[in-house]
Amino acid sequence: MTSERDAAATGGAPQRPQRATLTDPKTRKRFLGLIKKGQSIGEAAAAVGVPRPSVYDLRKRDSDFAATLKATADEAKDARKAVQEAKRSAKQAASPMWNYKKIAEETGLSVDTLRFYNSVGNMPSPDEASGSSPLWLPETITNWMANRPGKGFRSDLKDHDAG
Repeated sequence: MTSERDAAATGGAPQRPQRATLTDPKTRKRFLGLIKKGQSIGEAAAAVGVPRPSVYDLRKRDSDFAATLKATADEAKDARKAVQEAKRSAKQAASPMWNYKKIAEETGLSVDTLRFYNSVGNMPSPDEASGSSPLWLPETITNWMANRPGKGFRSDLKDHDAG
């Protein structure tokens, strides 16, 4: 019965539901909230029922919206970076193992030098591996550094002291 009444009120043609737009303050607020939570423009647009191209069109036409969108996206990016850094720090604190980067920081050698030393067997064997990355206990590296030959040592010479 209601569909007949709706059809009569619209001249017999069924009405399409109104499409959400970012000109509606509620929709815009929801959209920007999703961007702030880290969703992409496409994800946020789909969630609020707005076609993604209309977001880009509005951004071109409305400099205030463009500035708000950029500030919100930058804020979300900074928040994600902070979370990732906190996770990385917690992971490093929980793991006493050293990777090439940590060894480089502690020894003053470059990562490339350490990789070369390891490839030619001039480093101790890794204590563990995380995927394809070798890991060493700090004691393994400190012992190696204390006992390794000094700068300029020629291991290829048989009698390096008889000079």
